[in-house]
Amino acid sequence: MKKRYIALCIALYLLSLVAVAVNLFFISIPEFAAPVLSVLMLAALILFLIKGCGRRVSKTVLSIATVLMIVFILFCAYCNPYWNSITFRSYRPYNHTISLKEAKADLDYMMHYLKKDHPLFLMGIPADIEASYNEAVKELELADTITVTTLNQKLQSILSRLGDAHTSSYPNYAVNHYLKYIKSINDKGYNLIQVNGVELNKLFKQYSHLYSFEVESWGLMQLRQDLSSLEGLYFLGLKPESGLTYTYEDKSGELYTFTYEVSDFVTWEEYQSYNNITDSEAEPFVSYKVDDVSSLAVLRLKQCNYNNEYRSCLKAMFTEVRDKGIENVAVDIRGNSGGSSLVVNEFIKYLNVDSYKIETTKWRFGFLNIGSGIKELKNNKYDELLFDGRVYLLTSTSTFSSGMMFGEYIKDNRLGIIIGEAPGNTPTGYGDIATFMLPNSRLYVQISTKQFWRADRESSELLVVPDVECKAAEAMDMLLSMVEADK
Repeated sequence: MKKRYIALCIALYLLSLVAVAVNLFFISIPEFAAPVLSVLMLAALILFLIKGCGRRVSKTVLSIATVLMIVFILFCAYCNPYWNSITFRSYRPYNHTISLKEAKADLDYMMHYLKKDHPLFLMGIPADIEASYNEAVKELELADTITVTTLNQKLQSILSRLGDAHTSSYPNYAVNHYLKYIKSINDKGYNLIQVNGVELNKLFKQYSHLYSFEVESWGLMQLRQDLSSLEGLYFLGLKPESGLTYTYEDKSGELYTFTYEVSDFVTWEEYQSYNNITDSEAEPFVSYKVDDVSSLAVLRLKQCNYNNEYRSCLKAMFTEVRDKGIENVAVDIRGNSGGSSLVVNEFIKYLNVDSYKIETTKWRFGFLNIGSGIKELKNNKYDELLFDGRVYLLTSTSTFSSGMMFGEYIKDNRLGIIIGEAPGNTPTGYGDIATFMLPNSRLYVQISTKQFWRADRESSELLVVPDVECKAAEAMDMLLSMVEADK
């Protein structure tokens, strides 16, 4: 009899662990599953204590184990911000129709996880967010037809009010259609200034409620991206069927006007074929070049991927820098939209600094808001490869998240000179996202779980402002001229 109840308790422990693992990697599990499992574990324990005739030791061990498992499963469901955060992808077409009931359910699903995970919602729903939610519901109720795109617009009308560039909704369509001329336009350095005769800045004011941003340049970048895809145009409510007129300006100020129709937007495979792009042309996310004449090494980092490839590339570069006596090292993170902040920690290990200031954080765990408490980090230097020369960093408005943090650490610790444009988000803000799939529309919502404060808490700057400001496209030329001037 005793063994039967012990086996039942152990089976429920294992079921709880399996539920957590399955939720993490495979499927969403309702939060109420946690209290149900907790009640079952408690019932099994009570049965054992009453009818199991166990010894004091076994009763004590099983009681402690049950309490720990109950606390664990409840914490996972109600405090862990990544409960039901998905790792797989599904989709519905942009014009897929859903019912009002389904749309409201998805809206409430998003609000639930905002309340559960976002630091700004710790004390309840902010008044302006609640007002935006109520307005979105009214607009859905008045809509004749609700599509996935319609709902995405309403979700963003709420999320954009947060002023948090990391918290947003987005689709995951099976097939996207891209303006097939955009590569040649970008290669020529053309800048989009008007659509149908409306200036881009005015257009952005009209559609800014559809974008999550902290810095206007980041919102403008998202608008440009949507104007370059068919699905993006439908999200904006623009009708390419009758043709849309785009006006571009080149570096000399000359204007070029083109009219695009639906047929000008093609699938990725067609886009590659039209622009003669092959998979072999794909560049690695990290690479470097050393110019012996200029005594300059440039690390190109497209993404903040902290892995063996990055670490090996960094080590190889600083080894060559040491062996050749290179005096200048630059990191080009223009267009780097983020990833792991550990990439900057790894880079600083090659600099001769004992410690450096880092951001302070508070991480939302359900009803808890846990602070990091760490404001300065010891630098575990690579003594055999330490670099004592000049450090430069190239940034752009599309440098974002951990890319921005790279610049933040360099700037706030006076470790180098930043050249280019201010990155696309603020160092004091929100980040570290959990991602959820809405059950009916299959739209995705990413929600910040952590609040950040700038490494240099005494800085009065809202952004990571470059020491030398210039257009991102001119940053490399500026770097070369500065290195030449310092010879």
